[in-house]
Amino acid sequence: MRTAKASSYAYIAPAFALLGLVLFAPVLYGGWFSLQNIRYGAPTGYAGFRNFERLLDDPDLADILLRTFVHTGASVVITIAISLALAVWINRLSPRFGYVVQIVVIVPWIISTVVAALLFRWVFLNDIGLAAWLARSIGINNFQPLTSPAGAMALLVAVSVWKRIGYAVIILLAGLKGIPDDYAEAACIDGASGWQIFRRITLPLLKTPLLLVAIVLTLSNINTVETPLVTTGGGPGDATRVLAISVYERAFVNFDLGGATALALLMFAGNILLVVAYVRLSKWKA
Repeated sequence: MRTAKASSYAYIAPAFALLGLVLFAPVLYGGWFSLQNIRYGAPTGYAGFRNFERLLDDPDLADILLRTFVHTGASVVITIAISLALAVWINRLSPRFGYVVQIVVIVPWIISTVVAALLFRWVFLNDIGLAAWLARSIGINNFQPLTSPAGAMALLVAVSVWKRIGYAVIILLAGLKGIPDDYAEAACIDGASGWQIFRRITLPLLKTPLLLVAIVLTLSNINTVETPLVTTGGGPGDATRVLAISVYERAFVNFDLGGATALALLMFAGNILLVVAYVRLSKWKA
């Protein structure tokens, strides 16, 4: 018995060793690195929590958190609203046409994030982009979204929604297909309208997929640096400088590796809380 148990551990030991090397070792090293005094990219001595203190004393941190909240909240809410409408529509289509629509919806999800951000940037380039040409053709001459804080944030949200809507549609569509048709048919017999069926039956039975999609989209929007870096670069000014951009700039622009590691660890702690919520909600039956 003990030999069989030892053999089973021996089989899974390489997988756990690889996970430890790829996942856990960088986190442990980052935790140690954040407690060091960093000079020219190398630790020169123990600094305690000085990097975290400098980070929390940064007067721009509150504004960065607010912009991150606005970007993530708007992206998640709009993505879920559009994807839920699309999923309900696709679920009512014929199988063949619904399959074609699903392929079209998934395309932005499988495209590289950098490519997607570049496409949006080229379209909305001031004066020479396709969007500016279309705006001029209908009489709007000052269409320059990348030069205004509100326009740049709206564009950043649009890129995030367009890139991740395919994932949300697939998850919600799977949830819709798991709802028996008998519920809606019984409600129709009782005289319920389409909106009442959706609000009283469909939405409650989709609560688990909706919450899981919300958590995954939140994680994705908070941690992705490619979208804001390529689309707006954090500008104009600091209008779209979110947490991921701040980590990048601290590490590779200002060479503040200690502060960047400290901020990355705080983001990691927030991610862990969301992952724990994801695991708990994945066991929540509708």
